[in-house]
Amino acid sequence: MNKEILVCLVGLCFLTKINAQEGKYGENQPYSSYWFVKELLKWSPDNDIDAKFNISQVALASRFLNDSTDLNDNAQKVPGIIALMAPHTTNFHPSQGFSSVKQYAFPFWQQIDYFVQWGGSSNEGIIVPPTAFWTDAAHKNGVKSIGTVFFPPNVYGGREEWVYEFLEQNEDGSFPVADKLIEVANTYNFDGWFINQETYDLDGEVGALMQQFISYYRTQSQLKLVWYDAMIADSRVIWQDELNNHNQMYFQKGDKSMSDVFFINFRYNEVNLEDSKALAQELGRSEWDLYAGIDVQSKSYKTPVKWDALYKDGKPNNTSIGIYWSNATFDISESKTPADVYANEQKFWNGGSSIETRFGSRTWLGFADYFEPRSVINELPFKTNFNYGLGHFYNEHGNTVSKNEWHNLSIQDVLPTWQFQVDSTKVKASIDFEDSYTGGSSLLFEGTEDAQIPLYKTKINLDKNVKLNVISKTIGTVAIEVYAQLSNGEVLTYPLSSSSSWRKHKITIPVHKNITISKIGIYKRGNGSVYLGEISMHAVKESRPLTSSFTVKTFAGENKVELYVHFSSIEKNVYHNLYYINAKNERVWLGKTPAQDFYISHIPTKNGMLNLEVQSESFGGAKGKIIRKRVNVSQ
Repeated sequence: MNKEILVCLVGLCFLTKINAQEGKYGENQPYSSYWFVKELLKWSPDNDIDAKFNISQVALASRFLNDSTDLNDNAQKVPGIIALMAPHTTNFHPSQGFSSVKQYAFPFWQQIDYFVQWGGSSNEGIIVPPTAFWTDAAHKNGVKSIGTVFFPPNVYGGREEWVYEFLEQNEDGSFPVADKLIEVANTYNFDGWFINQETYDLDGEVGALMQQFISYYRTQSQLKLVWYDAMIADSRVIWQDELNNHNQMYFQKGDKSMSDVFFINFRYNEVNLEDSKALAQELGRSEWDLYAGIDVQSKSYKTPVKWDALYKDGKPNNTSIGIYWSNATFDISESKTPADVYANEQKFWNGGSSIETRFGSRTWLGFADYFEPRSVINELPFKTNFNYGLGHFYNEHGNTVSKNEWHNLSIQDVLPTWQFQVDSTKVKASIDFEDSYTGGSSLLFEGTEDAQIPLYKTKINLDKNVKLNVISKTIGTVAIEVYAQLSNGEVLTYPLSSSSSWRKHKITIPVHKNITISKIGIYKRGNGSVYLGEISMHAVKESRPLTSSFTVKTFAGENKVELYVHFSSIEKNVYHNLYYINAKNERVWLGKTPAQDFYISHIPTKNGMLNLEVQSESFGGAKGKIIRKRVNVSQ
């Protein structure tokens, strides 16, 4: 029997798990990494049999706010959000997804700038890199993916010796643990580390040594660093609830940027944040590099929040925002079904903008009305099937190719920028988990009145014709049009045929020199339901990807087999679809991955043979040839 213990204290919280649940998974299931300091120092990708399954192959996408604001490290600072999520316990977190929809998936990437995979405990390990499929999803949406270094308070198992081990320094001034953190991030392809030091009773020199550690880490790499407001300069743990002279050296020290994100503890008031802003500017930094924490772990969108300190005149005030445990949308769901969790997500992120979230005299304001959503749709090709990253089934072109539940954020599509900016009295807008064109979900709009529904913020150049494909179906007396809003204010509309089955519509948006497509959406008119199964755009015919040859390592059981699949080559922004041919000679989907190494947990077999197929597919939808392999699994 598993036992979970949730510990909350003045600062952040952590989850520990006793008696691991590895029995739920296959005997050869690869797991995400986690370490104590001494374990990390011994680690290398060559001596870790699971390491190859923990590598993200998705590059960090570029993103923008509008035609004039690109979001990159050299851009003018803007207010943002960092979200700390604990999607699973530290131990026995499968490297590449689950065989259940009752696991957390995140749909509002457009609202955040940093994702931190929160984890670590005194019983399991204190250094936790983000799981590869979370990094894949974050990077596809232009969000930086961050791992956690967590030193627990002593009363909850923290040990001073772990901090001392972490900060051991060589005679040449280097820090072996810093070098290892850099190696892990570069190997696994994520973007930096969150350091949360809450262990107390440390030697007074530790504060100075931690500053040297951070300075070395910053000098040796371009990786990001997030610092939590707990330990002060003299090594004591005293939460300041602001940036001040006791902790500023972990944010900016002279002309040295020590942390990209400074996460302010939760007990601040408006004066704390005003003073923090003033000090940041005095130090030559933007106030938007400070993130005022909101702890929503236990109540999600019913958490009392000091909105007056965070927002003013309809926009962020004084600092950016840090959300602790935003995955509470999953935790508070009784059913844990995707539809119920997604309804919570809409309440959490949209607040009163689309759904009333009042409790007592308080209103949850959310974030969508106060932070302009980001977008990565700035080049072609682009394709989305509105795939949430999990499903009760898997469809291809409207046909079911797997009836099994699955969860894999590596193949989550870029979801709509606005979810959803509509009048809910006129139309109910949602992600539907009962039907899809490809994947496990689609968009569903239901209602009796006419409505305009913006979907995607884009910045697509119209120096060439753009081919726009939309796949939809309708129920009832409803008419739909897709529209493209241009940067000059012009709106182009194209009617879509009504059909009770999935239908593809091919549209050409003509050349408009020095003009971009800035928004894609639909008009729904009449009474009924509209399903959207795909939107894709391209300017030229995309070349087909080269389907990689592959090798298979088998682990045979009674009438079933586990597989390690290794692809000899990988291409940028290309998936591999895997299938087997069952006893009825039907093609059954096993999974889809951008990774070079992929684990398949359970395939039924007979007569010791297995017929496999692999077909590569670009992120833009072009498919390569099919490669088949007959595998003997009896050995």
